[in-house]
Amino acid sequence: MTVVAVIDTGTNSTRLLVADVKDGVVTELIRQTEATRLGEGVDEAGRLNQEALTRVRRVVDHYAEMIARSEAEKVVILATSSVRDSVDGEEFLAGLAGSHYFSWRLLTGAEEAVLSYVGATFALADSGRIMLFDVGGGSTEIAVGKGGGIDYACSLKLGCVRITERFFQSDPILHAEINTATEFIDVTLRTEVDPHDLRDIQKTVAVAGTVTSLAAMDLELKSYDRDAVHGHLLSKERIADLFTRLAGMNIAQRITIDTIEKGRADVITAGALIVLRLMQYGEIGALTVSENDILDGAAIKLAAGEL
Repeated sequence: MTVVAVIDTGTNSTRLLVADVKDGVVTELIRQTEATRLGEGVDEAGRLNQEALTRVRRVVDHYAEMIARSEAEKVVILATSSVRDSVDGEEFLAGLAGSHYFSWRLLTGAEEAVLSYVGATFALADSGRIMLFDVGGGSTEIAVGKGGGIDYACSLKLGCVRITERFFQSDPILHAEINTATEFIDVTLRTEVDPHDLRDIQKTVAVAGTVTSLAAMDLELKSYDRDAVHGHLLSKERIADLFTRLAGMNIAQRITIDTIEKGRADVITAGALIVLRLMQYGEIGALTVSENDILDGAAIKLAAGEL
């Protein structure tokens, strides 16, 4: 058994997992999420925002204290879409990791897709051919595989923060803005994803904050319950209903939904739209929500010496 720690500096949130890993099975010890919006303005400026950097450093400093108390044997800081898209991203990541003597890895889109798939499916070995969606802040990853093997992985520049900043300027969002965003998402899918790669799927699994928040809304939870959300089945029709509900609200109204985590109310509508268009394009009737994600996949690979 190996105790490892993984920090993910995502576009919308900075997250921590400390876990025992044995024989490819992850046992969570600590899991934390803080909304830091590292990707704020990156889509337009192509560089990281100084206020966002300060938010991330503050959270990572706090996580480092927790990791020190956990006696983790290996620690890695990961970075994804917002850092990939920034001219100063790799320099920031190296400095952040170096200040705590952690190792670091700037993931390619394909690597991000693979780690998300590994994390979401390590307990689903007998589920046949599985498709994984990871709708993040700056990008969306798709991976398809069976029995631990992955035969298709891609990363698309479709994320809830990116779509919100690019298309949703009104509050509440205008129908014209939704239509423009929908067309952009659909064109991206048609251009970059061969629909034949998304066929013959026995199970579709989705991870990350958009779908977990949608699941909590569907369950009508009074407060967020990770155990209730994990494994929840969401139909395309139900996601469409939730999207319509969110799109009809302003940000102040979305903030009052207790199960939407802090820092997500302004971008969850865009995230729901991405999920909905993915399901439409892939002819998917329902998906299973997983609380296991890229953090778990990275923990598995780190413990095995493969990250």
